[in-house]
Amino acid sequence: MNGFDTDVLTELFAGNAVYAQRLAAIDADKRGIPIVAAAEIVRGWLAAVRQAEAGKGRTSLEEAFRRFQQSLVNMAPFTLLPYTAAAHALVEQWRAAKIRVGINDMRIAAICIVHGATLVTRNARDYAQIPGLTFDVWN
Repeated sequence: MNGFDTDVLTELFAGNAVYAQRLAAIDADKRGIPIVAAAEIVRGWLAAVRQAEAGKGRTSLEEAFRRFQQSLVNMAPFTLLPYTAAAHALVEQWRAAKIRVGINDMRIAAICIVHGATLVTRNARDYAQIPGLTFDVWN
């Protein structure tokens, strides 16, 4: 299983041809999204919708909703990897050890470890600090 980080998903969903080619080499049943990464994507598009509603966005409300909908469609073929008690325990262990990585990155890493997934990311610097995490850097 491969768990895709938010940064890679953003590139994939924006139509990055190099990333799409790399994704095509991974069996469809081996493609997962840690639920925390899915939440980050949804949160971003909901913020764009709120800004458009307030007349402060860079895009129209129709476009914000269209892009939000497209992100949901783009995520649909992937398996969602849940945040479990075991993942939470890992995050708490890392926090106690004072590992200096953002909380959501810790959660994404923990989800991947618990589910035996290789994390596909562009963020090697932070994820290299997480013990036991296998990751594949896409540049």
